[in-house]
Amino acid sequence: MGRLTSDERTKLIERLDRSFQAMPRWVKAATKHAMGAPSHHPGTGKKFESFREVIEAAADETLLILKEDFEENDDLVPEVLQ
Repeated sequence: MGRLTSDERTKLIERLDRSFQAMPRWVKAATKHAMGAPSHHPGTGKKFESFREVIEAAADETLLILKEDFEENDDLVPEVLQ
């Protein structure tokens, strides 16, 4: 899997977060559980308060895997065209 440019990463984080927010509560819970995401930022020790904070701290590879998973489950919202 390739590296994301800063712009690609920002857009993907926005899309994943919007997709997550559109999910029913039970799907959100299942997604968080399946991710096995840490409860605290590994670099700062600060507790994560939102899904967005978790994915902002994630590696590019993790974001791309999430994108694939969301696509496979028909949970990925369309890109916002500017």
